[in-house]
Amino acid sequence: MNFRISLIFTSIFYVAPCLCNGQVLPPLSKPSIAPAVFTSQGTPVPEARQTTNIDDRFDGIPVVDIEIIGNQTLQADKILSFITTRQTRAFDSQTVQSDVRRLYRSGLIRSVRTFTRRVPEGIIVTFEIFERPTIQEILYLGNRGISDKQLQKETNLESGNALNTYALEDARRKLSEFYLSKGYPKARINLMEGDKPGDRRVVFYISEGHRERIYQVNFVGNNPDLVSSSRLKTQIKSKPGYLRYFFGGNVNRDLIEEDTRRLTAYYRNLGFFQARIARELIYDDSGRWLTINFVIDEGPRYVVRDLSIVGNTIFKQEAIREKLKLNRGDYFNLARMRTDVALLRDLYGSQGYIYADIKADPRFREEPGELDLSYQIREGEQFRVGKINIHIDGDPDHTRQDVILNRLSMRPGDVIDLRELRESERRLKSSQLFENNPAQGVSPKIIIQKPEMQKQKKPSP
Repeated sequence: MNFRISLIFTSIFYVAPCLCNGQVLPPLSKPSIAPAVFTSQGTPVPEARQTTNIDDRFDGIPVVDIEIIGNQTLQADKILSFITTRQTRAFDSQTVQSDVRRLYRSGLIRSVRTFTRRVPEGIIVTFEIFERPTIQEILYLGNRGISDKQLQKETNLESGNALNTYALEDARRKLSEFYLSKGYPKARINLMEGDKPGDRRVVFYISEGHRERIYQVNFVGNNPDLVSSSRLKTQIKSKPGYLRYFFGGNVNRDLIEEDTRRLTAYYRNLGFFQARIARELIYDDSGRWLTINFVIDEGPRYVVRDLSIVGNTIFKQEAIREKLKLNRGDYFNLARMRTDVALLRDLYGSQGYIYADIKADPRFREEPGELDLSYQIREGEQFRVGKINIHIDGDPDHTRQDVILNRLSMRPGDVIDLRELRESERRLKSSQLFENNPAQGVSPKIIIQKPEMQKQKKPSP
């Protein structure tokens, strides 16, 4: 049975930015707004004495003035930039609530209270601000191997920012991770000032310890005829530095553990499913130079004892097997198995079976070092090219549709060939007629749509 399918070509000359006004939130109920103090967790805490209420009975009355009180270092204009309540606009209790939440999220205040006062002309809205203390100075003490400028870039703290204990703790954590990445595994970062009431300075005291570098990396236990040490070095990131070891080569314990996992995965991809990797760290007498020994227990390498293909009716077993890179009697190799799955998809896709589902199923046997590999195939239906729709963003007058069609190797009625579609798309990208920037998601592309998808997009009568 043959099915026709539509090809949609999309190309872009110029993409205008899409302006978004934000999410549309569902309407909230309108409870009365009592004076509130927001804690550092953002939870409103009602005051013990409520001096006035802001409720929805004032909604719709014009706002004649907005007062900012209680601010000491923050300018009123800075505070007003977070407030959407405006003079001459109608008062809205929900908007005032949103303003309070927005002020707190700014991180510049620790609490805020709101009041209204009725006057003959309308409503006066008052925001009483309780500021967070601001940072007046930032000091890094004890650092010798890393400059203040580098540390400031990591913490992203600046004078004039709100003094927030959570931000300071996050900055301390970032400094610890930064020192670890630079080869200072024994560095200790302490916050001496900034976390106590009345503090206006932020002072980090740093005990760097000595810098540790990698002297050499060795592999012990690997069979050089199967996996050489040179090949294993390409799989890890912990390596000695350059130019007599003085550039790069910093010791990073987390990276060494990741390298252990990378080596284990590499061996298992080659069929060493029982491979185990350990690491041995040896320092010299000075404690500054580290030798890393990766100790490898390869275990048996698994062989494909039997290879079966299930579900094929379009192609014979022999035609499929001759395409495969991994065959009966070969050592198992994950990369080859994945390549074979891709080859089988292309084989079916070249004959219009573009939705053929092919799965590889390796199964271990009771005998050590052996496995059976099965390819499960669900062929699906064959598709032909239906209508070819061409969409061009920008000014379509500059490019005729014939120019695009001439670069396509398929026409309506042809059996779809995925390989030809990829080649046609490559020719469109290299034609230099269209904007081609894959990094930004802008490039000519061919999209295949099923017939039922096209029916769904048609407007109902």
